[in-house]
Amino acid sequence: MTSLKVLLGCVVVLLAGPAAAGQASMLDASEASAFMGTWLITMENPRFGRARQDQTAVIRDEGSKAAARIKGGRRGGALDITDIAKDGDSLVLSFSMSPPRGKAVPVVLTLTLDGQTINASQDIGGGRVTVSGSGKKQ
Repeated sequence: MTSLKVLLGCVVVLLAGPAAAGQASMLDASEASAFMGTWLITMENPRFGRARQDQTAVIRDEGSKAAARIKGGRRGGALDITDIAKDGDSLVLSFSMSPPRGKAVPVVLTLTLDGQTINASQDIGGGRVTVSGSGKKQ
């Protein structure tokens, strides 16, 4: 149970291992154009007394392909995300996080626009934990 608590504590802050820098997804940038920009997103984890963490998501055009970078929280450093897809009106970023001790855990971050607000839902470990939040373009 202690290792699960450690994992859940790290999850809120998107603890992630190194990513291949400079790579873009296969998603055409035109399909993600509404999401392009820098977004400040506040995520809440209801399992930890609604612990809040701010993180920045930067969605950009990199060689006509969508690219993303997430930074912030206690994770330190930035994570480049190259597995980006569209699901209806949502942008889906998939990656793995690597807790200090243990195996890599799959993470799916789904971003949906609602006017000037971006809503975020993050599925960690295939549904073991879900956190959500929202933010504004910077």
